[in-house]
Amino acid sequence: MLEKVEACLACGSRRFLPAFSSPAQMHPSREDFLFSRCEDCGLLFLSTRPRPEILGKYYTEHYLPYQGDQAWGRYAAMARLGQRRLDRARVKAAERFARLTPKTRVLDVGCGKPTFLKALQEKHGCECWGVDFSVEGWEGGKGFEGIHLVEGDPREASLEGPFGLITMWHYLEHDYRPAETLSRLKACAGPGAILMVEAPNLNAWSRRFFGRYWGGFHTPRHTAIYTPQTLSILLERSGWQVVKSGLPGTLGPYILWWLSWREGRGTNWTASMERHFPEFVAGNVLLSPILALHRLSMDTFLAIAKAPA
Repeated sequence: MLEKVEACLACGSRRFLPAFSSPAQMHPSREDFLFSRCEDCGLLFLSTRPRPEILGKYYTEHYLPYQGDQAWGRYAAMARLGQRRLDRARVKAAERFARLTPKTRVLDVGCGKPTFLKALQEKHGCECWGVDFSVEGWEGGKGFEGIHLVEGDPREASLEGPFGLITMWHYLEHDYRPAETLSRLKACAGPGAILMVEAPNLNAWSRRFFGRYWGGFHTPRHTAIYTPQTLSILLERSGWQVVKSGLPGTLGPYILWWLSWREGRGTNWTASMERHFPEFVAGNVLLSPILALHRLSMDTFLAIAKAPA
């Protein structure tokens, strides 16, 4: 039940060559999936991928993000603190590029559990919207009152723009039709609106270190692995004006290192992560300062674009 991709997701070229295969990650299956590289723009993308109707089999209890902080057992409260730090970093990044007031309408695409929107709402009083394919992140949860949460495909969902800020925190690499999504979002954006996209960085040194087990591949959930250059090509092709690309991401540099290391060791992702938490913290304390000093360790990057005025 695989489908072949006929054209590059960034530039639309039909000239690409097989690059390598990577096993399914955070999944009991060890089936391999083929990544190819575009000969024109250099994008690395999944050229044989699950059909959309069966994609759900790869978003099971093995998928750590769906387990949330409860995956860490008795350390769940500490995991929530880590999420709050990440949300504050993302709010700070948004403050750097967008004007945030109670009149600013903000859309977070692939919002999951909308803690970022909650943090933004609490600090700036923005009118916050979130869209996601699944209600898993907010169903039955309290604390998200006043946030407009929409289930569905961002290309088709009813979104009441215009939006002054649109964010995509590790969503675009999951998208099967990213150019169409970005074009639809531009239509929802107000004049001069800011778009912020964070994604894994194919140029990361850790990708070379861990090879086919690099957590940034997230096979087969990630359809493309961008660089600042290929993401810029995709944004411009979709009608956005690139302001900056290749800024350090908000996600700590150690996260993908740990996920990659654990993937290579064949970790059972359905089991509680509680016993791994001390190891995670120790590695984070020891390695993060070193990784942050090394430019090539930028495992994730941030791109900023603007809608035409």
